[in-house]
Amino acid sequence: MNRMNSKKMKKLATLLGIGIFFILVGTLSWKFFFSRYYQFNHQEKMLLEGAKSYYDTYSRYLPPVGETREVSLQDLYDAGKVDTLYIPGSKKLCDTDSWVRVYQNEEEEYEYFVNLECNSFKSKVDRKGPEIELNGDNTVIVDYGTEYKDLGVKSVKDDTDGKMDVKKVNIDTSKVDTNKPGLYKVTYTAHDKLYNETKVTRKVQVVDKLYSFVTRNTDETNYYNGDEVKNFVQFSGMLWRIVNVNPDNSVRLVLANSSSNVIFGVEEKFTDSNVYHWLNDYFYSHLKNSEKYIVKNASWCSNNTIYSLEDLPNECNGETFQSPVGLLSIRDLVLSDGNVRGSYLNTSQIYWLLDRVNSEMINIADCTETKGFTAWSARTYGAVRPVINLNTDVYIMSGTGLFTDPYKLNDYEYAKENEQLKDRLDGEYFSYSGYLFRKIDTDKDGNVKMIMSSNMKNPETREEFLIGYADSITERKFDPTVVGNVGHTLNEELLLHLSDKSIVNHEYEIPEIDIELPCDQWKKTKVKAMLSLPTSYDLFSTYNALGDMNDSNFLLLDYSLNNDITFVNTGNGLAFTLDQDVFGENTVKVVLYLKGNLKIASGKGTYSNPYYIK
Repeated sequence: MNRMNSKKMKKLATLLGIGIFFILVGTLSWKFFFSRYYQFNHQEKMLLEGAKSYYDTYSRYLPPVGETREVSLQDLYDAGKVDTLYIPGSKKLCDTDSWVRVYQNEEEEYEYFVNLECNSFKSKVDRKGPEIELNGDNTVIVDYGTEYKDLGVKSVKDDTDGKMDVKKVNIDTSKVDTNKPGLYKVTYTAHDKLYNETKVTRKVQVVDKLYSFVTRNTDETNYYNGDEVKNFVQFSGMLWRIVNVNPDNSVRLVLANSSSNVIFGVEEKFTDSNVYHWLNDYFYSHLKNSEKYIVKNASWCSNNTIYSLEDLPNECNGETFQSPVGLLSIRDLVLSDGNVRGSYLNTSQIYWLLDRVNSEMINIADCTETKGFTAWSARTYGAVRPVINLNTDVYIMSGTGLFTDPYKLNDYEYAKENEQLKDRLDGEYFSYSGYLFRKIDTDKDGNVKMIMSSNMKNPETREEFLIGYADSITERKFDPTVVGNVGHTLNEELLLHLSDKSIVNHEYEIPEIDIELPCDQWKKTKVKAMLSLPTSYDLFSTYNALGDMNDSNFLLLDYSLNNDITFVNTGNGLAFTLDQDVFGENTVKVVLYLKGNLKIASGKGTYSNPYYIK
């Protein structure tokens, strides 16, 4: 009997313990969880009632049909319409930006929506704006001077309101100026009935057809003229100047500076000359999107007979030919300004023209001459300044035409961060190891050939490095393995002023000058080095007349059988082969190869804003 009573007592105690446990759990759950949700829900009702009381008092603030109004918790405090609301379980206040929105529907009934935010406690209310889908592309191109007509909105959908009227989307086109090329934004704004807002944008690129722009900004000749004209243009990563509009609306450009030096050759036809082949076989291959934008069968006239600068022939009376790349003519110089010497085409550089005096003498542009040009021996070096014609698919996207802000065309885009060097355009500028370089080629392994933009200077003194062959050197031919040779000085001494961690020990070809042969048939010797010199025909191996001015002549890699040195005269950009004993030491314009997988950090690849390498 006692044993049975004992079992009953134990069972009763167990049940009692379980009951007490659940009572405690329930009590704690109520205090720390459910009561707080109850308090929050109660405060939501207080906020709603306060808002209704507010609009009863200020009925003029109620929205018209189809619109929404909002009153904040702070507004209700100020109006004395609601007691202080606290974060459940604390003495901290709820967010005073909490709100109640009221919407008047088509039945003229008011719908209220509460959004109370008390720390982690937040009302379950729609906070997402509608989705806007546009007609057409997200980026559109508009011609200069035309009226911008927006393509409009295709649809607007909201999770709560469903399909909405596209006419209620506010379209802001106020920032689009079709009288100024550039990139603009059109903003589309939509609200649902809770006034949740969504904004999307469309990019509008206002462009100016190049031929149309040039026609508007030149006289009846369609030539730019004068010496201070805003006609700099960026094409294929290189800086050019606009010359004129042709009868077929193609636009003629000339490279802003001479690029290289080429011995013209004594062939009767221009199309057989070294210069022609350098232009159309070598230079043309370094242009980006050439097939898309350059007139491949452009007409040129060489050997034109000029009897008087005041009476230029309207038609070619010499040799006509078709090719993608050519040169300027005397006619171009004259039409660029009645006074040839005052033309923007005449820089301090001297360069070949299309007009030939005879098989031995070719005309060159020379601003030191009274006429602006003179005859030059076809058997000597002359600077080459390429000319191309762009078709009517080219337009201006931005820029003012200044040297520091050239017109940017639509043919390519600037590099993005982390883009590799090997993927960029020949002619673009790069800052490396404190010096400014230009990309001039890419080898089969992806290594990038670079040339310094100007003569190499001591980073501390800012004076140009001067080097020359030692008297003990019997053969003045570039060789980095021989002490006293300029190749050795360049790779053992000047290399110390560059970071060599990304420079490739590369093979270079030393051309052997032979004026009786086309330059592509010159004998070449191969040598391996970290640093080299430019050859006469390398891109941008002359000096930059519009950028850094150089004090000293700089050496070329070309080898003379007479054991003379080959250098570029910084006074006129021409290459010469002369005795070092007469001209002494020269400075250098370094050529090197960088690893092509180096990444770009920033910049636009221009002289004023080069790419910086990570």
